[in-house]
Amino acid sequence: MSSARTGQRDAASAPSGPEGQAAPPPAGPAGAASGGWSATAARYLPIAVPAVTMTVLGIWGLPRHNAMGNDEIVTQFAARLPLGTLARMVFLHTDIFHALYYLFMHVWVVLGSSATVIRVPSLIAAVAAVALTAHVGRRLSGSGWTGLLAGMVMALTPSTSFYAQTARSYTIVTLVVLGSTLALVRALEAEAAGAGRRRIIRRWLLYAVLIAMGGYLNEIALAVLVAHAVTAALARPGRRVLEHWAVAGAVGAALVLPVVIISFLQRSSADWITRPHLHDIGILFHDCFGATNPVSLFLLGCALVAVFAAGRPAWWSRGEISLQSVAVPLLVLPSGTVFAESLVGKALYVDRYVLFCEAGAALLAGAGLDLIGRWLGRRWGRGREQLGAGADRRALTATSLAIAAVVCLGALLLQLGPQHRARTPLTRQFDYGDPAFYVGAHARPGDGVLFFNDFYRKIRLGYPHAFRYTTDFAMAESPVKSATLNGFDKPFAAVRPIMLTYQRIWVIGRPPSTRVTNQSIRAEGELLLSDYTLVAERHYRGMVVTLWQRR
Repeated sequence: MSSARTGQRDAASAPSGPEGQAAPPPAGPAGAASGGWSATAARYLPIAVPAVTMTVLGIWGLPRHNAMGNDEIVTQFAARLPLGTLARMVFLHTDIFHALYYLFMHVWVVLGSSATVIRVPSLIAAVAAVALTAHVGRRLSGSGWTGLLAGMVMALTPSTSFYAQTARSYTIVTLVVLGSTLALVRALEAEAAGAGRRRIIRRWLLYAVLIAMGGYLNEIALAVLVAHAVTAALARPGRRVLEHWAVAGAVGAALVLPVVIISFLQRSSADWITRPHLHDIGILFHDCFGATNPVSLFLLGCALVAVFAAGRPAWWSRGEISLQSVAVPLLVLPSGTVFAESLVGKALYVDRYVLFCEAGAALLAGAGLDLIGRWLGRRWGRGREQLGAGADRRALTATSLAIAAVVCLGALLLQLGPQHRARTPLTRQFDYGDPAFYVGAHARPGDGVLFFNDFYRKIRLGYPHAFRYTTDFAMAESPVKSATLNGFDKPFAAVRPIMLTYQRIWVIGRPPSTRVTNQSIRAEGELLLSDYTLVAERHYRGMVVTLWQRR
């Protein structure tokens, strides 16, 4: 089986040197001598170091002062619902595209349902995704340094930590998409090697299952099929193999069809998504390459080195599986496809929905850094040619190690600010924790509470103890009973006489106003302004808390 088909590079497919000669064998972990501690280090360190780094960064600040955002409260609420109520919610009302994740979390909360505990699955998935990125980088390039650097780039990117500490499915989707990408590579390799029919079928079946799993976690993950189509086509495996890929991909996507149909019926639940603009590209760029301009521009430059300076012939014309033929489509095409669709059709693009594209950026940046390290190592080693090949290998190893240390330390130090901010409630669109703690500390028995609008009722779902002294007198049907996220309100005619019996009323969400469009909220606000006096007002991330005293 030729290396051109497996993606394992030999002298013929290794990056070329300045004179067009093949580059020396990979230095560092992948090039260590076989046997002993060096072989063990070569096998495990390129994966273990990024995984440990991600674990440390993920644990740092994981509790986040017990503050939860909107999506995390929804996760906690859905996970604690009885299975029948959960089924009613996702099939009849909203969030069908998160049904599999909620089902998993329903089992997970047996261990606990605090903010910290429900974030642990995301952290575990982030660690596994970083490790798998390192593995894929090493496998496709044949260089342990590429794998190590790719994993470290991903681990040190603040967006990875942000979603590793978010109780949602995004890092799990990233892990599954990476798994399906590796399954694709292995299936194409088996086809090229002429493996047995059963082995080939097993690999394509695994690929189809992972595609379906990604779709059930978030149907937007099916956009990775566009990237996989290009990766398979660039390998030029022949019509029969492409047909096998098409069938496996179609089977995986077809299994998600029930979710897609129900999601279409629930499309109004995605009305909050707006059409993307140029600034959304900038957000995705920083998600993938780093939070600060110096780091992101440097890593982009490294990725461009991997794309355009990876030897001759160019990777897109070799007819093989390579790191670039996997990473470039993965970085560009899924996000580009969803972005373009959102410009002309139903807006579905949100940067976190295509978070898995970050793996493509990490792979390219790691490969570019490795190429730069090899080039510097060769230049350093030229003056030591009289010392033999051993000295040349040591020069390559020392240079790669120095490059890795400097880049990783620089990426960490230059992004410490964003890393710290990612662990504060202010980085979330809504901070439900601090306002809940404020109400809990100042509420009195017999207080009433209103939500302007019912979207903010989630604060009671996440922090019921903080509202133990208050009564939600405007609520007609609770979220649990109605199997919805917000429940249902009474009409103002029913609320008004009850409202006037309360001496103190808390208002969560927006301040009362006579200019709001919702008639019930406007009428309740007018009554507060006319019959009550504002005695306290606090502003928090995404909401305002006011306290009103009867005149």
